[in-house]
Amino acid sequence: MGFGLLLIGYVFYLNTVIPVYTIPVSALVTAFGLRKLKVWNSGFLGAFRADLAVLVYGLAAAGLAGALAAGANISDTLSSIVSAGLYLLVLLFHFYLGSGLIQLTQEVGLFRLRGRALFFRTSACIYWLLYAFLNLDLGEKLDPVVARLFIPMVIVGLVVAVIGISVFFSCYTDIGMPDEQDAPEKPGFFARWKRKNEKVDRKDD
Repeated sequence: MGFGLLLIGYVFYLNTVIPVYTIPVSALVTAFGLRKLKVWNSGFLGAFRADLAVLVYGLAAAGLAGALAAGANISDTLSSIVSAGLYLLVLLFHFYLGSGLIQLTQEVGLFRLRGRALFFRTSACIYWLLYAFLNLDLGEKLDPVVARLFIPMVIVGLVVAVIGISVFFSCYTDIGMPDEQDAPEKPGFFARWKRKNEKVDRKDD
């Protein structure tokens, strides 16, 4: 169903120290899982689209961060804005992903798991919003505050990631892997063209 790949890809979010380098890797792996999940509800479809945006933007942000680390003459302000933009995209990804999990668990009647998915969506969105804010160039006066909050934010990020992984694992084990024929796949162009011709033939008869 896609939860296995989603679980593997999300493990890379455990790196909360320098996530700009591992987020593109996570986005690439989770994209394969979401490709299967996106047919089930609008939340997973939105997560798939946001994940592709994270992948493309994340590669550019990782390249910029690498160039800055190599000594390139890049403004720290520009680098911080790019990083914050990446984390806001990750926030959007988590919102849609959590929404997809909430919709799916409600449909199958796993209401306790739905509550965990709701908590995961809320905590993840708050975390990535704060993380984006703290990565902005806020000036020297706020640097000591940001420095004190860094370690607590890393711990909170790890907790959020572990909660997400536990929710994905529960979905993988409790919901299972339905047969692909049961998935509400949209018919392709040739299938729609064939159905249309069959309807025309019936009318002619």
